[in-house]
Amino acid sequence: MNTKKNRSRKKDGKGLFSSESGTATVIATVLLLCIIFTALALIRVEYVPEWKIDAEKSHMNDVQKDMIELKSTADILSLLMASDSNFSASGLPITIPFIMGGGEIPILEPSKSSGMLSVSMERCKMTIIPKRLLVSDSLQVEEDAKKIECGGITYRSNNREYLDQVLRYENGALILAQGEKSVMKEFPSFNIEKTSEKNYTVSIQAIKIRGEPDAVSSNADVSLRLTGISNNVTYNSNDTGDIASFYGTVITEYPDAWISYLNETAKNAGLEYGTDYDLDKPSSNFVYFNFTSTNNKTLQSLSISESVIQADLGTGLSSSSEDVNWSESGEDENTEHEDKSIMELGEWYYFDMFSGTYEETLMSVSSIDPNMLTDRDEDYSLPVGSFKNYELSPYSEVNDFNYSMNNNGKTLNLNFGYNNFSSFNSTSIPTKATICMIYSFSGSKEPNIVMTLTGTERGTFKPNSGWCLYNQTFSISSKDPEEITLNLKVITDSGSNAAGTFRIDYLAVYLS
Repeated sequence: MNTKKNRSRKKDGKGLFSSESGTATVIATVLLLCIIFTALALIRVEYVPEWKIDAEKSHMNDVQKDMIELKSTADILSLLMASDSNFSASGLPITIPFIMGGGEIPILEPSKSSGMLSVSMERCKMTIIPKRLLVSDSLQVEEDAKKIECGGITYRSNNREYLDQVLRYENGALILAQGEKSVMKEFPSFNIEKTSEKNYTVSIQAIKIRGEPDAVSSNADVSLRLTGISNNVTYNSNDTGDIASFYGTVITEYPDAWISYLNETAKNAGLEYGTDYDLDKPSSNFVYFNFTSTNNKTLQSLSISESVIQADLGTGLSSSSEDVNWSESGEDENTEHEDKSIMELGEWYYFDMFSGTYEETLMSVSSIDPNMLTDRDEDYSLPVGSFKNYELSPYSEVNDFNYSMNNNGKTLNLNFGYNNFSSFNSTSIPTKATICMIYSFSGSKEPNIVMTLTGTERGTFKPNSGWCLYNQTFSISSKDPEEITLNLKVITDSGSNAAGTFRIDYLAVYLS
């Protein structure tokens, strides 16, 4: 009996020790797993974001290489078409692969960032206006504007950690944008060459990307096809006569990059800012540049060429559902939202572009904000009728534009236009435009004001004392909102005591 009891006690002891050992193993395993998960959590919190930033930064470098390849391919196509007129007849496309997504970290963070590649979804337009010299009377005469709808190709990143960037190819330039800042990574063909001590030539090779508005969002690889279409010389001053100067504009979402590039190009050619050339940004997406001939430097020649390249997203790619606000064809897009880039009849519109010169010197951007002209004294009820200088009294100005003309016989040149509108309503084209302006001139002698609308001079008038109302309707034949331009030349009297301050409180256009 005692032997059996002893054996039972030994078995109970072994079971107890076995149970304690199993519990210890479980606890150790749990503790080990806790340590592992804690370490992994610490790594994910402390280190993975930094690794993710580095990985996505590396991915953006790869995308930039793809965009550089895109620019190089477009440049080669342009060069081949310029050297061989029969090259475009072959119509052979060149395919460029794009790495849309990346930045994954195996096991720890395997998800990829994505990107969107788009064609013709943003507008870029370059306009060049040459001025020819008439030797007989030393006058400069403007020639027809050379307008090029440049189009473009854009990559927009959708990163998880690294700052999002935009890589944009337009008119031969590769632009990197981050937030509101933009810089040129690769330059277009806008050459200023010094041929002698006093002479220089300018050659511009514009590149127009043609293609239906389209876009694709993906984290996989996609492709883009480029096909050379044509290359044409649109202007050569050697064929038209002596060139005196030229000015132009670039409509772009990246004005800072263009201003910086044009400024550096002119400086590197030995030109002096404010004397030989001027640059300005009248609005957030509008660049103005002016190259002139002086006694020290002369513009010998100006040539402009345009290469047209077709761009198509690869087959089998689905377009994104984003609304298209502008297309090269000018056709209306069917969207669920109102297209604010379409001008309608029966509406008042404020100008969104405003630039000016005083005695051919550019005015500062801060002094010519078009938003200053959108409000007026609402307590004053404007009369109905046709007026040129109807005196408003008492009238209180609101955020008015004003410029002091301190000398006699001087000219203040003000230009207004539209940039944010792509077309008129497809069912109606305006035939009349009503100009409503509230203005004044404080001085002892009233100046002459010459108004030009849509390129046609509409008469000269003088202000009365105090604030005046100008309200006139004119016939127009504009097919594009950009053709609705207004120019005011305020010319002070050549006699004594003719100086004063010209002011505009309100300016709007009614289309009918």
